[in-house]
Formats: sequence, structure tokens, C-alpha cells
Amino acid sequence: MGRRLGLIIGINEYQHSAFRPLQFAENDARALAQWLVNARGGKWVPSDLQLILGAQATSELAEALITQLCVNVAEPGDLVFIYYAGHAFLDEASGDGYLALANTRYRQPTTGLHLLAIVRQALLQSRAAQIVLMLDCFQTGPIWSMRRTFPFDFKPLLGPKLQNDLNQTQGCLLYCSCRGNEYALEAGEKKLGRLAYYMLLGLCGPAADPASGQVTLQNLHRFLSYSVEEQHQPQVFGQDQRPIVLVGEMPSLAPSSPQEQAYATPAITKSKLDPKSAAAQPPISSQLAEYPQQSSAGIASMQMSPTTSGQLSLSLIEQNRKQQCIKLLNQARQLVQMEDLPQAFDVIENILQMAPDFVDALILKGQLLGATGRFQEALTVANQVVQTDPGNALGWSLRAALLTNTGQIQEASFAIERSIALNPNDPETQAIRETILASLARGPQLERAQQPPSAASQRVKQGGPASFLISAGIQVLALIVGAIGASILIVQPHLPIIVALLLESSALAALCVNAARGAYLYGAMRLVLAIVISLLAVGAVLALYKFGYRWFTTKVIASPPLIVPVLFLGFWLAAAAILPPLAALGGLIGRVVVGARRKRR
Repeated sequence: MGRRLGLIIGINEYQHSAFRPLQFAENDARALAQWLVNARGGKWVPSDLQLILGAQATSELAEALITQLCVNVAEPGDLVFIYYAGHAFLDEASGDGYLALANTRYRQPTTGLHLLAIVRQALLQSRAAQIVLMLDCFQTGPIWSMRRTFPFDFKPLLGPKLQNDLNQTQGCLLYCSCRGNEYALEAGEKKLGRLAYYMLLGLCGPAADPASGQVTLQNLHRFLSYSVEEQHQPQVFGQDQRPIVLVGEMPSLAPSSPQEQAYATPAITKSKLDPKSAAAQPPISSQLAEYPQQSSAGIASMQMSPTTSGQLSLSLIEQNRKQQCIKLLNQARQLVQMEDLPQAFDVIENILQMAPDFVDALILKGQLLGATGRFQEALTVANQVVQTDPGNALGWSLRAALLTNTGQIQEASFAIERSIALNPNDPETQAIRETILASLARGPQLERAQQPPSAASQRVKQGGPASFLISAGIQVLALIVGAIGASILIVQPHLPIIVALLLESSALAALCVNAARGAYLYGAMRLVLAIVISLLAVGAVLALYKFGYRWFTTKVIASPPLIVPVLFLGFWLAAAAILPPLAALGGLIGRVVVGARRKRR
């Protein structure tokens, strides 16, 4: 599975006066980085993302970090995401495009980041499967104004050489949006730049796939095309026919062959996504009508204080999250009516990932688990419901039904009385109550079944000295019986072979079952006991070899058919030495696994 590697750069203040101060560049970079690594946001690995802001973002450091990230760190299957918010300009002599860093001087382009060089030497040399360089730039300098075809055209920054390189390579995209030109004012919302604000809003839900939860650059681009005005509508340079997944499960991205790269078709093109193209998209109004229903749950994950730059409207976030949860809940209920329980359960899990304490979703999850016989899991969910919302009558009713199904009648009676006190007119609750009363009326045997075990039984369960001696006696007795069964045909060849087989098999089964049961119930000491008994069997084999070899040889020479029972004796003793310790080890492993599961519950 590939990784997501990121570098985010934002610069407000520049050392050279040609680049006038910006308001939102650092806020945008900081907010985007915080959202990407947050557990309720993009869930990127924090160590895989770097953030440099302000005076720290020098051209030397930026170039070194980009080269290191693309060439030395990225591996096949990885996605590299680089975001730059700041000034961009053209060299008046060569016309090449440059990104301005904190220490860049306008008339000394070498102090900036040469866009063509960084793409050729870092991005196109990378082993990463996909690279996205997102430029949220403020256009600076008169030569740009001379070469552009419309006010926010990014083609002069890239130049024909770079555009040609991108068109011949799959997986490397430049995603460019204009913060403004040298005469335009910055546009912002909620102390963020316009593009960053709507980009975060799209990442949090409107651009997400409802089924998988993935957010691709393609869907994000579509959302931005409908949401921002012309100045901030991104332009895409480069091509990749595969989805570029920014949030959600990473797909397997195998490196493309040169032939695939040569004939790949752009995944994001103006003809496909331009909201002005009636043939490419439905009317803008119908598309926008869908977005308020989507979730913006992830924006809240930035965890900024009200005074921190980059704060978004929490009320809008909560409203959108609630709308999305209700929409998915209705979808799950429809799936239940269609008896598609697995799909309904998946939808419920998606809801609870966005809102873990959404009571209605928890109740439906508990009902689905109970309907499929998973009573203990359902009871855990019901307990969460009544802890989250003690005044929820349906939660108490669900808990009562599940307690009844697990035989906990007294607790079920208490739970159903709480439910009736909260909602006395629910007929289903009344029916559950009658069932519980009928169970209580059947007699005291249910109460005895629920009573805790006596102290004596607990001691036996925990495995005291008496239990250990009994188990040891069983093991020794089984070893003796098995040895007799294995050797009886040597002493009494006329006996039926079935007698020997019954003695051998029953004794070996007793050895293995007793060893496995003892280790599972009482722990490592029973494994030690099984090993000791195994050593006795090994000792018996050695003793027979040392003291009985000549006798066995004489008997076999005198009566060759005795070779079969002799071999049976040897095989049985070997099995008695090997199998019981293995069975005890399996029982001990089972004890550890079951104990770990109980702790997690």
C-alpha cells in the first residue's frame, strides 16, 4: 500500500518589496496541514508531511525539501502532494516562471524556485506513482500581464517547454489557482484564502464519494469548479487517467509503462469539468443543490481556537455533518427494509466514523447485531446508547431485549422498567416486558443459573493443588494404559488387535485432551506438566531400547509377525511424547487470545 507524502509552503512576508505582503497564504498552509494529519480529517501520517512558513521558507530549503521528497523518499506506489501559497513571477529576460520564496529578489530569478528546473529535476525524476504540485499563487510582474491571454492565465508561468513535458508524462499534475494579480486584492473567507476555504470544505464531505469515503482530486476539482468564481477556478496541467486519492484508502498504484503514459488521456480536463460546458455537466444549480447535504465533518478536526487564523464556522460544520448522518441513516433503514442487512451495516459504520455518538445510528446498529444473533456485541452498543443518552427509551428497550436473550433476566427487568417510565405507550416495549415477566415466573432456576459459582468451584476453576494432582494422575494413568495397549500384543499375540487399538487410541486421546484443557483453563503450569509426562514417555522409549532390545530382537527372530506390535509400541510412545505438549501449547495460546478479546470488550 502506497503512502501519502506532503510538503506545504506558505509565505506572507517577503524580503523584497516587489512582492507585497499577503494576508492568507500562511493561514491556508497551516490549516491545510493541520486538517490533513488530523485523525478526524485526512488521517495522513504526521511524519510524512512537512510544513514550512514565512521566513523559514527560503528558496534553498524549499528546493532541497522538494528534491529530497520526490527523488530520495518517494517510492513506487506513493502519492506526493506539494502545496505552495505565495507569489509567482516571470524572469524578464528568459520568460521562465519562478516561485518566490521568503529570500527571493525579483530581478534576481536565481534566488527563486525555477519551476521548469524543479519539475524536470525532481518531479519527473521521482519514482512516485502520482505527484500533485498545487500552486495558489499571486501573479507578480508586468511581463506576466503582457503574455497572459486572460487575467488569471497560468500558461505564462509554466511556459511551452514545461507544458509539453507534462503532456508527455502520466502521473505528474500542476494544479494552479490564482490568488490575484499585482493590482488585485486578496479574496478570503473566515480568515482563509478563497480557494483554501472551499478546498477544505470540499475535502470534508462534498467532494467525498458517499460509498467509499474517498476524496479524489478529480471530485475536488469538480466541486471547486462549481463553488468559486473565475479568479480562483483551478487550471490543470498534466494528465493522469487514474483517480488521485487525497483522502481515504489508497489504491494500488503500479508504475505506468512508457506506452501507457504516451497514450493516457487526461483525468481532469477543462472540457470535462468546466461548469460553463452544458454538454459536460448538468446545470450548476442542480449540482450545487447536492452539496449542502454532504458532510463537512472533517473541518472540525483542525482543532483551532476561536482566535486562531484558519478557524471555520463550527455551526456550519455541525449542521452539514448532521445532515449527512441523517441522509445515510435513512439510506440504511431503506436497506433494512429491503433485507440487505450487510450493506445497511456498512452504511451504519460509515455514519459512526463521522459521528461516533450518533444515538439513532447506534440503536440501528444494535438492532442489526441482535437480528443476526451477535447478542454480546449488540449489548455493548446498547450500553453505549444508554450511557450517551440516558433518557432514550428505545435504547433501554433494546438493552432489555438483549439482556433477555442472554439470560440476564433481572437486569433486563430493570432496563425495561426504565424504558416504560420514559415512554409508557410503546406497544413493543410492553411486549418485551411481558416476555421478561413470563421468564421470571418460570421459577427460581433462572436465578440459580445466574448466581456466581461457589468458592469451592472457583478454586477448582482456578486450578489449585488438588486439581493439579488430579490432572497429573490422569496423564500418568493414560500413559500407562497406552503403553500396555501398545505392548500387549507382544506378550499375548493371540489377543484381537482391536483390544490394543482401543487402549492405545483412548489413552492417547486422554493425554492430548487433558493437556489442552488444562493449559487453556489453568495456564502455563499445565504445559509444564504435559512436558514432564512427555519426558516420561521419552524415558520409557530409552529404557526399552537399553534393557529390552535383545529380548525384543530374540522374540522377533523367533516369531517375525511380532515386528508389527513392536513398531506400534515405538510409534505410540513417540506420539505420547510429542502430541500432548503440542496440544497443551495450543490450549495456552487459545487462553491468551480469548483473554485479550475479553479485555478489549
